[in-house]
Amino acid sequence: MNNISTEILFFILIILFLLSAFFSGSETALMSINKYKMRHQAKLNNAGAKAAKKLLENPDKLLGVILLGNNLTNILITQIATLISFNIYGDIGIAIATGFLTIFILIFAELIPKTIGEMHSEKVAYASSLLYKPMLIILYPLVFLINLIANNIIKIMGLKDNISKGSLSSEELKTVLSESSMKFSKPHLKMVESIIDLEKATVEDIMIPRSEIFGIDLSEDIITVVNDFKNTPYTRIPVYEDNIENLLGLVHIKQIAPMLASKNINETGIRKLIKKPYYIVSGTSLYRQLLNFQKEKRRIGFIVDEYGNIQGLVTLEDILEEIVGDFTSDPGASEDIISTENKNIFIIDGGIHIREINQSLNIKLVPKQAKTVNGFLLEHTENLPKMGDIINIQGHTFKIIENLDNSIKTVELTIKND
Repeated sequence: MNNISTEILFFILIILFLLSAFFSGSETALMSINKYKMRHQAKLNNAGAKAAKKLLENPDKLLGVILLGNNLTNILITQIATLISFNIYGDIGIAIATGFLTIFILIFAELIPKTIGEMHSEKVAYASSLLYKPMLIILYPLVFLINLIANNIIKIMGLKDNISKGSLSSEELKTVLSESSMKFSKPHLKMVESIIDLEKATVEDIMIPRSEIFGIDLSEDIITVVNDFKNTPYTRIPVYEDNIENLLGLVHIKQIAPMLASKNINETGIRKLIKKPYYIVSGTSLYRQLLNFQKEKRRIGFIVDEYGNIQGLVTLEDILEEIVGDFTSDPGASEDIISTENKNIFIIDGGIHIREINQSLNIKLVPKQAKTVNGFLLEHTENLPKMGDIINIQGHTFKIIENLDNSIKTVELTIKND
C-alpha cells in the first residue's frame, strides 16, 4: 500500500466514509421505520417496502450484515487515514490522524447519517433494503457464524430473551396513539381511544337502571295503555305485566301507530306486535356487547344478573355515544349534571353513572363496585344519609340535596381544585 499515491488513498478514504455513513444511516432508518406504513406499502407491491419487511423479520441477521460492514469499513478508514498522515507528517502524523479521525467518524460516519436516517426513514430504509438483500445472501455464511458464536455466549452467560412479544395493553396502545397525535386529528384520536376503553367498561356502567326503565304495563286498563303509547318519547317500548320482571318484550311505535290512529286497539292486537326481549349477561364488556348487538341484529338489551333478575337496559345508541359522544338528545331525560356560578360546584342526579361524571368533569372517582352516584355514596356511608349531610370522598365534597324512595336523588358536588 506504500506504493499507492496519497491522492488515490484520499479517494479510497472518501469512498469508505460514504460506505460507513450508508451502514450507520440505513441501520437507524430500518430500526425506526413505521412498521404499519411499511406493511401497507408492501401490500401495494412497493419493492423497497417488501424487501425491508422481509429483512426485519430476521433482525439479528440484518444487524449482523450491517455491523459486519460498518466495523470492517471503520477499521479500513483508520488504517488508510493513519497511512495518509504518516506519508504527509511522518511519525507525528499518527497522533494527528487519531485525534481528527475520531471527530470525523463521529460527525460524518455516525451523527449526520443517523440523523438523516431518522428524518427520512422510509426513503433510506426502502432504498438500502434493496442493497442489503443480495448482501445478506453473499455474506450469509459469515453472518450465520457470527450470530451463532454471539448467541452461544449469551446462553453461557445465562441470559434469556425477555423481550415481550405479547400484545400491547390498552394503556400502552393509547400511549402509542397519543405520541402519534400529530398524525391524528383530535376528534379521531378521542374516538379511537374511546374504542379501546370499551373493553374496560361493562354494560352496567352505562345502563338505564331498572327503576328508570319506561315501559307499558298491559295489566292497566286499555285507555291508560293507549295514553302511555301516545305520550312515549321512544320508538321501541318495553311491554310487561304488573312489573318489569314479567317482561313480555318490545313494541316498535311505527307498528302500533296505525292501530292508535284507527282507534281500533286492544290487548290482543298489542300482544301480536310484541317482539321477544333480548337479554344480556351482567358484566359483559361494552366492546363484546357492541359485537353482540351487530350479530343479533338488535338495538336494545335487558341486563340480567345471575338469578335472572333484570338490572337495567342498555341500547346500541348508548354504546355508540361512548365512542363518538352525544349525537342525539334523549327526549325523556333531564340534565343530570347542572353547572352553577362556581365552576367547581355542580348539581348532580343521584342516578347518573360514575363513569359519566369522570368523563364530563375530568375527575377520577374510584368506586368499589357501585356504578351510580347513589351507589357510590351508599358504599361509603353504609346507610342512607340525610338531606343536608356532607360527605367527603377522595378529596371531593358531596352534599345531599334530596332523597327519594330510600335513595339519593340529588347531590351538590364540589370538586377539588388541583
